[in-house]
Amino acid sequence: MKDFMIMLITYSAALSPVILSYAALTSLLSKRYSAKGLYYSWLVIVIGLIVPYRPQICAGIINSSNNNKIIPENNIFPGFSAVSISHLNNKVFPRFPLQGKWWTFIFAVWLCGIMFFLSYQCFKHLRLVKAFNRWSKEIKNEKTASILKKVMRDLALSGKIKLLSCPYAGSPVLIGLFNPRIIIPEQDYTDDELYFILRHELVHYKRRDLWYKSLILLATAIHWFNPAVYIMAKIVGMQCELSCDEYVVSGMDAATRYRYCETLIGIFKKQTLMSTALTTNFYGGKNGMKRRILSIMNEGKRKIGLFIAGILLAVVIGAGFYCKAVNPADTLTPSSGKFNAAVSIKMAGMENTRENTGTSVRYVDPRPSLEFYIEGENIAKIDISCENEYLAAIDWTKTQHRKYWDVNYYQTFDEETQASVFYPDKYFDKTISLSFNEDFTDYQNIWYRWHALNLYEWALENNYSRFFGYGSGQKIKMPDNPTEDQKLMLAAGNDGSGLTGLGHIQLSGYPDELTKDRITVKITDRTGNTITKLINVKISNNEFNETVVTAYLEN
Repeated sequence: MKDFMIMLITYSAALSPVILSYAALTSLLSKRYSAKGLYYSWLVIVIGLIVPYRPQICAGIINSSNNNKIIPENNIFPGFSAVSISHLNNKVFPRFPLQGKWWTFIFAVWLCGIMFFLSYQCFKHLRLVKAFNRWSKEIKNEKTASILKKVMRDLALSGKIKLLSCPYAGSPVLIGLFNPRIIIPEQDYTDDELYFILRHELVHYKRRDLWYKSLILLATAIHWFNPAVYIMAKIVGMQCELSCDEYVVSGMDAATRYRYCETLIGIFKKQTLMSTALTTNFYGGKNGMKRRILSIMNEGKRKIGLFIAGILLAVVIGAGFYCKAVNPADTLTPSSGKFNAAVSIKMAGMENTRENTGTSVRYVDPRPSLEFYIEGENIAKIDISCENEYLAAIDWTKTQHRKYWDVNYYQTFDEETQASVFYPDKYFDKTISLSFNEDFTDYQNIWYRWHALNLYEWALENNYSRFFGYGSGQKIKMPDNPTEDQKLMLAAGNDGSGLTGLGHIQLSGYPDELTKDRITVKITDRTGNTITKLINVKISNNEFNETVVTAYLEN
């Protein structure tokens, strides 16, 4: 929800200069390019405003068990030692910050704005339709019918279009997406006037202008908070009439064009404003009428405008890439559809807590590992994988707490120490997959770890000689065949000399490509949409021969 609203606002703001610039240049471009080209060029921006936020119907597989339980799809929770449990039990983790609720509020305001805008437009339109249905009557005289047939034949139209007259119609209009009909004011018209009126409205019908207007209405509803979109809607409405006039008079001589202008002026004198966003409007205001007459009387040839449409397409696509680039590193971008979960990923070092986590870390760790957190709301599933090393998930939710003390949960249990035996090969895996039921909210009580187990196994070879402190000038001589206890002490950084801080893995001889790893985090929301983020990890030795872990969240 947070990511969607950030993207919506950013994208709307990025397209505003494009809309305003093109609006300012329209009058200048009209001298060189046809009204039709300019009219349909706006369609690129209109679709650009709609497409990033189109609804997606996705089916997510969500566990629907009755208890608030996390279900590990891979067996990666075989247990912890008593020491590990005590350490985890002493950790204090704050709940997920409440900033997600603010984005929920902003989303609710935006949604209410859409509903209010569409409700208002629908109310106006339905009221007009109701008035037309009540007071209109179908025109059936032969003269009008023959003119209507002639116009339809000239425009290569088939089917039946109803022609009605209404005493309260402000001007001729085309109405109805699925049941189109032409409404004209109830008055006497000459044959020429009727021909021009019908030709004008049927050109709107032929070009599906009402559907174009529906797209504009949808774009305006989505971006109701952006004044530039209202300016766009007004200009596109004028371009619609200009391009329609251009089509009506195409191939006509100057005298016929003049008679068409007289028809427009005659309607202008009797005009009353009765139109909605889903009707055509024969009249566009005093200034608009002036522009239309000048355009109609201009018999010069103008370019189609494909170049302009191409530029707009490139700019709209560029705006989308820009919006993606300016997203903060810890804001996840949806891979498909409208993502419905507020999510953040943060990393911690060896001693870090959640209060000082971030999107990048660097710290010394003799047994290289990385702890990271995935926090949010409305998450249905989390899938994590890495390329070279291994992963683990640590679950400390209330519903899962009991199983860490349940002897039946562990493979082996030491009665004397009352601790479970720890098996790294059963605890770690290259992939983790967790599903959450609809009532689950304790995401903050789960954290994740990446461990360089392959590196550690490599370091154990050759009698632990790759650990700093044994192969690099130990203080006491170790036997050629050290005991298991001596090996364990050495691996822990104790060579028997009393010094501490030893036992760091030396990477000399280890393949460079294996010192790097990439963690892929795929999160699915409760509507089935997904986002993916990458964590890059690097292991190195510093000037003190210590093992260093560097990690960052990829943009």
